[in-house]
Amino acid sequence: MVKRILHSLFSSRVGIACAAAVVVFAVCTSMVRFRPYWHFEGIYVLKGGNGLLEIKDDLVLGDENRLVLALPAQPLLRFLRGDVSYATDATRLEHEWYRFDGSGHVKGHFADGTIFLTCLSRYLDSDGRETRGVFVGGELPYHLNQAGNETLNDTGVSFYDGNRWFHLWCNVNESISPWSNPSSTIAPSLWRFLDSRVAKQTSEELVITSSHEVELDGLPFRIDRAARFTAGARYFTLAIRITNVGQYPGGYYYVYGDEPWVGNYGSSIGNVGWVKDRLVPYEETINPQEHHWAGYFDYGNEAAGEEHNYSGMANFIEWKGNVTPDLVYFSNKIGSFAPPGSRVPLNHPNNRVLFLQWGPRLLASGQSNTIILSIGMADRDPVSGFPVKPDTTLDPALLEPFLPPR
Repeated sequence: MVKRILHSLFSSRVGIACAAAVVVFAVCTSMVRFRPYWHFEGIYVLKGGNGLLEIKDDLVLGDENRLVLALPAQPLLRFLRGDVSYATDATRLEHEWYRFDGSGHVKGHFADGTIFLTCLSRYLDSDGRETRGVFVGGELPYHLNQAGNETLNDTGVSFYDGNRWFHLWCNVNESISPWSNPSSTIAPSLWRFLDSRVAKQTSEELVITSSHEVELDGLPFRIDRAARFTAGARYFTLAIRITNVGQYPGGYYYVYGDEPWVGNYGSSIGNVGWVKDRLVPYEETINPQEHHWAGYFDYGNEAAGEEHNYSGMANFIEWKGNVTPDLVYFSNKIGSFAPPGSRVPLNHPNNRVLFLQWGPRLLASGQSNTIILSIGMADRDPVSGFPVKPDTTLDPALLEPFLPPR
């Protein structure tokens, strides 16, 4: 409701004039701090600390609860926005990417009017820090947002079915740790951001990359990432290359996971785990050598006392290549899971999680590991209504040109 009122207000000349007057007044009275993203998506006034106001030129996920006034606009300096595409074919990829800070989004449009959306680094993490690079999470620029802050369903990875948005994946819980201390996790917002770019763009394919550095046990490690999107697909493939660029051997743990809130943002109610041949209603580890993907299905978990009256949407994450996870688990809490046979239902109202962990992995000086994941939305069996993983066949060699040599 608030967003609709603001949009109505600032779509008029009077509203724009009022907003501009408020901004000028605030600046003149030293009430504000200007904290730009340099995206030029508009003017946004937010509540700050100590009674101050903040003015930003974009609104990312995590800012919305502090919003006071919004003056959305098409970017003022398009050449600073990075790479932008607005193709006209019915089935197409559309993207916006700010290469200088590694953030943006990709929309996969389909001929039937449906949309598969992936937002990348358009969010503040749990510590209020910005993440830069190819990391899932965030929301569309304010003027492109369609679901509205009432639901936030069009955030992270989401799907528009022609009538409404459905949430599929949230801000990724991703981290790296030194193998000497796996509990000392380093979130992506603390990695040194080196660069990002749109490495390939055709009518059928889009590849976005980012590069980072982090120190583990006193040794520098480089992390390069490449996400490949294809027209007509409701998933993307992510390659993560971890390289020991130090002079001595060193090791790491790596974690990729989420409480995805399939169906509706903010709620795990109705979500039950699924793998190739069955549902996963309880906390459980699965064998990553036997299974090659897992996900959540918004179907209703009988073990949690839920009926089968949910959206039927499902997500999946698939691990490919030779660097297989050492641990995959479903749980109600990040970092822990019930022992086998304990039959603890997946029943947390907002924290049913799925996590993959690699490690401990030792790398010699100059050695690399490359993790390859396909992440997205599951298809649906037309008869049973149960999820089906789409065909994600990919020759890993297709991603090699976009990653540094091993």
